[in-house]
Amino acid sequence: MARLLSFLRTAMSIQSVFLTLSYCALISTGGLAARFADAAPVQVCGFPQSPTKMVDQQVTEAIFRDLNKPYHLVDLNKEIGRHATSEYTIAKLLQSKCDVFMGVPISKQDLQFKAGMTISSSYMQANFVKFTVPSASLKKLGRGVVAVAYKSPAQLIAAEEKDANFDVENNTAAVIHAVLQGNAQYGITWFPSLIEYQHEHPAIHFATQSTKTQISDWKLSFVANDKNQNLIRQISAAIRRLSASGQIESMTKPWSMRAISLGNMDFGTSRLMPAVYNSMPEDKPRLDRVVEMTGAASPAHEANFAAPQALLGKTLYAAECAQCHGDALQGQTAPALRGAGFAPAANSTMTVGGIYQYMTTNMPADKPGKLKPKDYANIMAFLLHENGYTPSGKKLSPSTAGDDQTPFNSFVK
Repeated sequence: MARLLSFLRTAMSIQSVFLTLSYCALISTGGLAARFADAAPVQVCGFPQSPTKMVDQQVTEAIFRDLNKPYHLVDLNKEIGRHATSEYTIAKLLQSKCDVFMGVPISKQDLQFKAGMTISSSYMQANFVKFTVPSASLKKLGRGVVAVAYKSPAQLIAAEEKDANFDVENNTAAVIHAVLQGNAQYGITWFPSLIEYQHEHPAIHFATQSTKTQISDWKLSFVANDKNQNLIRQISAAIRRLSASGQIESMTKPWSMRAISLGNMDFGTSRLMPAVYNSMPEDKPRLDRVVEMTGAASPAHEANFAAPQALLGKTLYAAECAQCHGDALQGQTAPALRGAGFAPAANSTMTVGGIYQYMTTNMPADKPGKLKPKDYANIMAFLLHENGYTPSGKKLSPSTAGDDQTPFNSFVK
């Protein structure tokens, strides 16, 4: 009996070692880990209101079919809806609800997603264009009035049009309506937005023309944080295979410029004037530039900043911003930053955080993203004050500014 028990112990010990070695082998080769990892669908997020939502989903379906991976489209209507989406918001969602974000517009001049983020190969060109109705005779009208959406790249693109008169609208739909109703001779908008509008209104056609500025060209990509670098590499490889087979082109072709372009437009201008980006020597920032505080803040409209910040922001604005946006924020070679020409008095779709994020990644135009985070926060405090907000007394930090989803209205004329 003793010998039998000894034999069983030895056999069980050998079996235990064998199972342990087998388990370690599976782990070392990625077998067991891969099986558990592949069992969970990849959580794919997108912008709920994006005009490219349909093609983004088609491309995503093709990519994961190519990769033979399960995936799940996450509903972000509650988290994002129609709000502006900052880099911070996307980063947080990638840490909680999403493994990867689809349909993210990336510009070569765009400095966002530079830290801790990974970007895939692009799958579609999506540029900003000028547009009008085919019957418009812009050659006779000259430069006319250009409609642009508030706090969008279209504002900077339009600023590069010499002597352009701005019609700043609340959103892209309002920009299109301004052109269709004759309130503006032409508009500048993201090309996919025109495609979406024409899908909804088949009887309406636009004449379009490319814009040729440093922030005109955008491409759609997938974005993930660094923990999913391998997933992004796989997605990029799938995009290359699908591009080589012609599948990407077949899916994105309806969104190409040829889809609705009805010929070139004559905007009465020989070339774009990149005044925003190529400041002449005499236009360099002057530290002695005088910018007056208007005292326009109203107790009825409180915002998260401290009064001393607005004073610091005034000095920074004078040195870094006034040469393009004007000493009184009235706009010069760049759009106005105060009043109705900057933001509506109510129901703005743009947010404090959206403006702050745009400013930190694109401004100042001659050195985008190069100021200190606290300097951007102080300039944001100054902009809030100048648009009629009163300070709450709590200091506006860079992190709270970027996350602030409060609509930015302007309460001054």
